[in-house]
Amino acid sequence: MGTQAMSTAAWQRASLPMLILNVLSVAPRHGYGISQSLASAGLQPIKGAQLYPALVRLQDEGAITARWEQSESGPARKVYELTADGHAQREALRGQWFAFINAAETVGHTY
Repeated sequence: MGTQAMSTAAWQRASLPMLILNVLSVAPRHGYGISQSLASAGLQPIKGAQLYPALVRLQDEGAITARWEQSESGPARKVYELTADGHAQREALRGQWFAFINAAETVGHTY
């Protein structure tokens, strides 16, 4: 794994809560569906060891809820959904993210 791949993975880990909230703002999803949405957007594959602890933290913070949903083919799956607090947290994180990107761009142009 090269330096670029490591950097992408590090940024992805740091922004994982925002990424999860972004995915869930579109529609409720189960863990594998969240992971697939992120991968189809071009991000590095998310391991369960990273995804599920982040989901638990977001649930503990009240940003998401979880419910068991029966699957047509296989066992029931836990489906995650954004709460009103989750929508607010998503907007706050996105604001912080864009402020950071703008500041980084400004630094690149002024120094």
